[in-house]
Amino acid sequence: MSAPYGPKQPVLYQPVASQGMVVNPKNSLNKPDIEGKGREWSFDLCACTSVGSCCLAWCLPCIIYGSNRERLSYLERNGTPDPDHGGTCNSHCFVYGLITGCLGIGCILQARRIPMFKIFISSFTVKIGNRGHIRSRYGIKGGGCTDCLTSCFCSPCALTQEEAEIELEEKALTQQQGGYYQKA
Repeated sequence: MSAPYGPKQPVLYQPVASQGMVVNPKNSLNKPDIEGKGREWSFDLCACTSVGSCCLAWCLPCIIYGSNRERLSYLERNGTPDPDHGGTCNSHCFVYGLITGCLGIGCILQARRIPMFKIFISSFTVKIGNRGHIRSRYGIKGGGCTDCLTSCFCSPCALTQEEAEIELEEKALTQQQGGYYQKA
């Protein structure tokens, strides 16, 4: 007996968004919500989405941190991407560098007892809150413990992952407004 609608035909193309369809800019890759606990990050922790950003996160993390904070603040205030892409050196960059420099490197020069502990404390404490805020904004599953461990032991990768999440929202918003997104 044959199927009531004829033989099955293979699907040759994926459905794409057409004019009038709206993509959620906070989840532009359409990652599924897992059991109501949130979605996964758009990119894996060790996925280097931009070689320049990865190098900068390893060598000068204060710049990536400051840029992420500024871009996120601009998105929240205006609902549009920051035309300066967060800038290079802003107040968040300065504060991050100051805290890390004074509490991190400074303690190596001043005391020889437990300097690595102080470096870890200074370098990741300023990032934990920002990572949690990004997770909350984009509905990403996780918690304070994973934020703490990731920021402490995988800091450059975490900064790059956060930057990629913000960049996806900026691209989606620009495309919805009919513009062209170009990374600085």
